[in-house]
Amino acid sequence: MDNFSNYGYHRGFDWAAFISGILMVIAGLLLLRHPGVGLKAFILLFAILSIVQGIVWLAIYSHFRYFIPGSWVMIIAGLLDIIIGALFLYSYDAAGITIAYLFAFWFLFDSIANIIFGWQLRKISLGYFIFCLILNIFSFLIAICLMFNPALSALTLVWLIAFWLLIFGINQIIIAIARR
Repeated sequence: MDNFSNYGYHRGFDWAAFISGILMVIAGLLLLRHPGVGLKAFILLFAILSIVQGIVWLAIYSHFRYFIPGSWVMIIAGLLDIIIGALFLYSYDAAGITIAYLFAFWFLFDSIANIIFGWQLRKISLGYFIFCLILNIFSFLIAICLMFNPALSALTLVWLIAFWLLIFGINQIIIAIARR
């Protein structure tokens, strides 16, 4: 019995997946070719999202200020989001450095957390513990390098996004072809 026909599944070329895959591959290649422009686009997107999130916090406050104790925190969060978004729009350089350091600190904290977690693995498997420890120490060293070189950190972020777009885009194209 064909389970897909019970749910109205129809085989055929998936044009939406194909087009989105092509667009993702193009975006990924453009990011690899022009990482500086990609970083500026990322900063612009982050600034706009931050401002919109700030407005949302303020709107939520206006609706729930009488029902939620401590809702004044929403005003602070909203204003901070709007200020950060405006600052990012005003200065791409400061925004790029800020995002680069945030990315480096993210790697650093994840590396430390993984080292701490990995320490518990020695009770389960010594080989797995040593392997994870080596990888996490390597990750920790990369995080330290990113902290001392924010330009490398910013480019790494753009490259990771570009490679994700390429991989996901190629996957979408394969799915579109496989469905026919």
